[in-house]
Amino acid sequence: MSVQKEKEYVLYKNLKFIWDKKAFLIIIPLLICLLTGAVSYFISDHKYVGKAVFYTAKLKKDDLTEPDLMNEKYKVENENVEVDFSVPQNRRVQMKVTGDKKADVEQELKSLSEKYTADLMADYKLIYGLTETAMKEYEKQLNQVEKSLQPYYEKVEATQNELPETDLLLGTATKEELIHEYVTSVNRMKADLETFDKPLLNSTSIEKSDNYFIQNAFIALVLSFFLTLLGLMLWRYTREARGELNNG
Repeated sequence: MSVQKEKEYVLYKNLKFIWDKKAFLIIIPLLICLLTGAVSYFISDHKYVGKAVFYTAKLKKDDLTEPDLMNEKYKVENENVEVDFSVPQNRRVQMKVTGDKKADVEQELKSLSEKYTADLMADYKLIYGLTETAMKEYEKQLNQVEKSLQPYYEKVEATQNELPETDLLLGTATKEELIHEYVTSVNRMKADLETFDKPLLNSTSIEKSDNYFIQNAFIALVLSFFLTLLGLMLWRYTREARGELNNG
């Protein structure tokens, strides 16, 4: 067969060689896949991970929203678990408890969740109460100023067509400006109270940590398949090259 004909059938020869050796292409990747999966399963830590996600509303107290401060504040005595706080998004705090035993994780997650929720509610009630008290005080002052303004209006009306005294006009304007400030403050505080959501526990879950068995096994299968294919091609090449050299 001429050299030209040999080149035309290179692809066919490669495919035929691979087909003849298909057992290698099947068995080797499967063995590597199973071995990788087994190693991944046995060497990985099979820990339980408990998570609790909280909605903190508008609370901004540092030791309730800063992970470093929370990790310090909510330390646990149980050495079999680890606790970590994080802020995955705005107004959300995540508590993560990790341990070898599910019972330990459940107990600490429940205990910390109750304590953290109580602290959130205490801060919420404090801010709500202070805002409500301030609003009532402003309303009280507003009523007093409104009552004290009425005599000024009566004096202005009593002047009829005459020009009111400067002090009278200045006093009236000052009290009207003060009323405007009080009204603005009261309305703002009312809006704050109406939109001041309560903090709450959004969700809790306890799961076994992922050992990535399936992911590792799949990657090993794909890589070993291509490496085996490459090995078969090198095998065929070296075999034919050796034959050519021997014949030459």
